[in-house]
Amino acid sequence: MYEDNIGSIVILKEGTGSNLDDDVSGSTSEKKEIPIGIVTERDIARTVGFAAKHSIFGDIPLSELMSKPLITIQPSASLKDAVVLMQQKDIRRLPIIDKDGQLVGIITQKDILRAVFKIFKKTIKDQGLISEGFDLLGFLGAE
Repeated sequence: MYEDNIGSIVILKEGTGSNLDDDVSGSTSEKKEIPIGIVTERDIARTVGFAAKHSIFGDIPLSELMSKPLITIQPSASLKDAVVLMQQKDIRRLPIIDKDGQLVGIITQKDILRAVFKIFKKTIKDQGLISEGFDLLGFLGAE
């Protein structure tokens, strides 16, 4: 995470479908990597505090560190659906999982803020909203 400057890692388990119980059934279908949890900067920060007391940081398995169950959303969901789910679950990152249970991406609070900011700037520009004595478009970086 540090080397790649990323805020989270999705933990995958080799499985045979979107249902982890498929592993037990002995199915011979194609093996897939099924997302089962996520480790975030927040998880690591909490663990560092715990480990400092117990001197065991390097020995903690990711399965104990990761947030689970993994909260996900489908690619067809709306931005509003993602925002509502993230607020309800108090999470900052939301993995996007397709109908086969495969990870296709992650939407973050930063992604949402960028999208809202872009819409806001476009609305200001389209509506000709200019405030007295303050260049809002310039402040927002709009051309």
